[in-house]
Amino acid sequence: MSTGELIGLIVGIALVLLILLVVLASRGKQQPQRLCGGCKRVMLPVWTKCLFCGWAPVARLEFILGPMANQVLQLTDEVTTIGSVAGNTVVLADPAVSRKHAGIRKLDSNYELADLGSTNGVYVNGHKVPKRTLVQGDIIRVGNTEAVFKRES
Repeated sequence: MSTGELIGLIVGIALVLLILLVVLASRGKQQPQRLCGGCKRVMLPVWTKCLFCGWAPVARLEFILGPMANQVLQLTDEVTTIGSVAGNTVVLADPAVSRKHAGIRKLDSNYELADLGSTNGVYVNGHKVPKRTLVQGDIIRVGNTEAVFKRES
């Protein structure tokens, strides 16, 4: 076998292996593309905001029960507080709500709900919690008010 034939054989085997690796990699679980809400470019899953235009997804509370039913609150602040007195982001005139009842803090791309020492507690999906990282669709209850946590993907 000549040197040229040997090089051709090696290159051919390398190409077959490369094609095999590409096919196997493409069979892996692919995530749907995430588009920026501002410039509509594709964002990598690890990005907390668009590196092209700076847009970042915003979470919200959609109130479904209580005095704020059918209202939506965008969680744009670093900390959102819920309580019965002025000075809170959300003020609920409800005897079951403490003065400073609960807080929602933005941590990187997550949102953490915490009971701020309330008398009656904070509930997520029917379970009393002192602190919890919120996920899409969680139902939060404070006093007689319920809200659904939603976020853009």
